[in-house]
Amino acid sequence: MSTFRGYALVTGAGQGIGRAIALELARRGFGLLITARTGQALETLRQEAGALNGGRVSVVALDLLAPDAVDRLEHAVEALDGPLTALVNNAGQGLWGLFDELGFAEQHRMMRLNMDVPVQLTHRLLPRLKAQREAWVLNVASMVAYHALASMAVYSGSKAFMLRWSRSLRLELKGTGVKVTCVCPGSVITGFTERAGMTAMDDLARKFGTPPEPVAKSAVDALFKGRAEVVPGLLNRITAGLQALLPASLIESTASGIYLKRLPKR
Repeated sequence: MSTFRGYALVTGAGQGIGRAIALELARRGFGLLITARTGQALETLRQEAGALNGGRVSVVALDLLAPDAVDRLEHAVEALDGPLTALVNNAGQGLWGLFDELGFAEQHRMMRLNMDVPVQLTHRLLPRLKAQREAWVLNVASMVAYHALASMAVYSGSKAFMLRWSRSLRLELKGTGVKVTCVCPGSVITGFTERAGMTAMDDLARKFGTPPEPVAKSAVDALFKGRAEVVPGLLNRITAGLQALLPASLIESTASGIYLKRLPKR
């Protein structure tokens, strides 16, 4: 078993990338404080991760948009039997549809979950991380952070925010011992399309999507190498490289056309 490296708080740990990141951290000697809305999924993860890190797993089942969510997580951190040394802001939501046809309330909820929650949680816990000799913040964005995408206007905007905020926070924390990394995955096979109302894109997701485990490994590797950001997967890295070479208008119109063509009529 690896040497104990402190605790990592992972949001949205019940499934997908968050779950895979939690297990990857447990393999590398971290205790875990895991949170999601589904208690049953967290209990399953508790058992799997506990077998990897000696049982150092605490669970908090909650809705991160609840008024007391950050307070409850801070209290859970205070109750840990070791220091908090890593924070993984993974929880997020996607919605597929034209901006003016989707309800404002559901889009606003997505904005709060994708942006407000990680900012508030990081602001609350950063003093604890800065008190450590070495600590890490891993923010989960998306490849759509690099370009506009019609039919996912608010989602792509929220992920662009996560990327720019991560870069800025990294610069501010230089020299403190806290490293900040942003992971920008492409399509990941996690059930995202179902939750986002994007089942019409499932065939493409299955064809080009990546399981969450290699994405998590790439993200955690980049975190401990001190990289500012990472795009997991060779095909995704090639695509990101092309985006840097081709006009943004071409990339955005092409990608948007694919999504709009498959968008169900309301």
